[in-house]
Amino acid sequence: MFSRYRDALLWFAFALLAAAGFWWAGRRHEPPATPGRAVISWYVIITPLRDLYMAEVAAFEKLNPEIEVQIFWVPGSEYNVKLKTLAAAHQLPDLFFSGDVWVSYLRPFSRDLTPLVQRDAAEFGLDDFFPEIRRAMQLDGKDYILPEYVNLSLLYYNRRMFAAAGLPEPTADWTWDDLVRAGQALTHEGQDGAPPVWGSSRVEGWWGEWLIYVRQAGGKAFSPDGHRCLLDSREAITGLRFYLEKSSKHHISAPAGFEPLNGFVNQRVAMIVGGHINYWVNYNQTLGLDWDVQLLPTGPASRSGGELAIAGYSISQESRHPEEAWALAKFLTRPEAIAAVVARGNLSVRRSVAETVMGAPGPHANPRHLAAAYRQFAFGEPIPHHPNYIEIMLTVVQPEIDRMLLGELTPEEAGRRAAAAVNAFLATFDPAKP
Repeated sequence: MFSRYRDALLWFAFALLAAAGFWWAGRRHEPPATPGRAVISWYVIITPLRDLYMAEVAAFEKLNPEIEVQIFWVPGSEYNVKLKTLAAAHQLPDLFFSGDVWVSYLRPFSRDLTPLVQRDAAEFGLDDFFPEIRRAMQLDGKDYILPEYVNLSLLYYNRRMFAAAGLPEPTADWTWDDLVRAGQALTHEGQDGAPPVWGSSRVEGWWGEWLIYVRQAGGKAFSPDGHRCLLDSREAITGLRFYLEKSSKHHISAPAGFEPLNGFVNQRVAMIVGGHINYWVNYNQTLGLDWDVQLLPTGPASRSGGELAIAGYSISQESRHPEEAWALAKFLTRPEAIAAVVARGNLSVRRSVAETVMGAPGPHANPRHLAAAYRQFAFGEPIPHHPNYIEIMLTVVQPEIDRMLLGELTPEEAGRRAAAAVNAFLATFDPAKP
């Protein structure tokens, strides 16, 4: 009898502790505010800019002694899951790092910044942002992000390898045909047991490169309303075919699964189509790597189609201190702050900073054709704004693209299968579908 009472008491105690734990986990754990100060929370990905952000917050608090900023550093691999979990629990921070690739599914939790942007446009220099950046800030005509960073698809090339092959460097009027011709001249078998060198890399496993070709061939991933996938169109299939034939026909890229690891840095590939701005620092730290950039080669329908993706700061719908969070966002994206970010090897989202950098006297770090990067803004396109975009592209579309690269599907079959699978997904999970 006693043992049964004891067991019942133990289970009751366990349940009480569990309930207390869940209650504690669901509470906000912000430290108590200093009397007269508002405490705002800021979630940010751990990056090499950490020291810069710490200094910026210290300077902000000095100028705004009535505001205290609590920074929460989150590993990049955990950030999206963490943010969505907090959103589901109504525990989003006041300010959080966001981007146009995430804004669609975070919109229900993000504050519409349009009234603040319009009110303070002259103060923080809204017109100083490039017009392409300004458009990328918006979703359905409303502002949700104050941008700090931009990534842009470009043509990267190894200057030494072009010179060794006796080839002129890429120019702004290159087409796909020029890419193929140069790639074939730069591709050669390794000698004396050395690995082969390829004229161009081919990014596998995500949409970063193949979507460029789809768009430049006149295709689209989605219809304008986002309710249908269009990868089965003739234009989209043309782009997929070029992506495949870089290896299967033109032999300028490694076969599927044999892309050299860090091939551009290790000088085993001569060109990259797409790329990432945040690799510039690594490129310039690599001994013997002489590289540059140029506009993307023009496709059969358009030069446009390369990615233009921004990242910056959004404010939570449930923030208790939206004005204080907005003040911090403006401070982090003022010209001096953007200049500090650019000095770490990034492009500027502000025209004034870009003009200052390009007009500075003396030698510049690569890329030499920095002006070409800013010209590419005019041809960049944002990632399709769809709340399920990342899941659809990586888990529904990409497997069909991978099967195409492995020779299991033709481009026509891959496009049709991907479109059918996405449309079935949308019919089931897209709440906006009529």
